[in-house]
Amino acid sequence: MTDQPISVAIPDGYSAIPLGDVAAHTDLIHTIGAGARPDSASFVSAIATLLESLVANGTRYCGVGAHLLPDGDPLYSCLTITVTDAVGGPRNPRLVLADLVQSRSADDTLGLSALVETDTHPVLFTEKVGSVLPPQCGENPATPAVYQLQAVVPSDDGNSLVAIEFSTPDADRGIACRKMIADMARSVVFRFPATSTLDLS
Repeated sequence: MTDQPISVAIPDGYSAIPLGDVAAHTDLIHTIGAGARPDSASFVSAIATLLESLVANGTRYCGVGAHLLPDGDPLYSCLTITVTDAVGGPRNPRLVLADLVQSRSADDTLGLSALVETDTHPVLFTEKVGSVLPPQCGENPATPAVYQLQAVVPSDDGNSLVAIEFSTPDADRGIACRKMIADMARSVVFRFPATSTLDLS
């Protein structure tokens, strides 16, 4: 995890899930949990554990959204933004992305990928249809598919990575949000702490 400050343009239509003090938002979580399961206490505990895990892994934003597509039906999705340290220290950001492609190819988690040079920085886009259950749970034909689109943006010095991850259970229509995620990736700005300067005029 890194304390690298960043800014990203969040699209309209998303509502942020509180990631900070989970205890301060138990009323909200209880409200959601009560409608979803009879055992509200275990639901709240699971949500709290999930949020704490996201924060521990560098997630800065998590939101749920609904967007009306041209066909007139809404598309529901989850959006996360995570900031991590890149492996290998300062170096060319394109090499950082190339290494990421190699490591994901080796463990068969790459999916359909493309390295793209945008007008702001290089971006690794990865697209796949996965499962909501981890592989060790076994194959189950009833397990719903999830469309996943990720954009990874390296800092200019290759020290940090921003991962924008979009997921929706609507696997057939998720591709309609490619441009939205590409625009988000282009909007990423790595901000560095201000340094004191002397006025020499």
